[in-house]
Amino acid sequence: MAENEKEKKNTENSHEELKLLDKPIEIKDIVYMTILSLESKAWAYLDLVAHPETQKHHKDSGEARTAIDAIEALYRIIEPKLDPASRKDIQVRLTNLRLNFVKQ
Repeated sequence: MAENEKEKKNTENSHEELKLLDKPIEIKDIVYMTILSLESKAWAYLDLVAHPETQKHHKDSGEARTAIDAIEALYRIIEPKLDPASRKDIQVRLTNLRLNFVKQ
């Protein structure tokens, strides 16, 4: 029984260690994740996908425009800190959103 408890405690400690990072998450990474969230909302407000919260379609061009503008503003802030692949990724995402916005 004591061996089982020791093994359980070692497993718990291992799990706690996995939660820790070597360094803090950089702001550019948080902003990148925010851009991805805004992109998801923009697609939903363009009525090209259902809204994740409701699973219903609801078009609102004003909200879509706000999301697209926010993505662009955030991108400009972190652009110098991104690697070329990440820059290209966001640029492609923005271009696709803008093209679909114009089609609406």
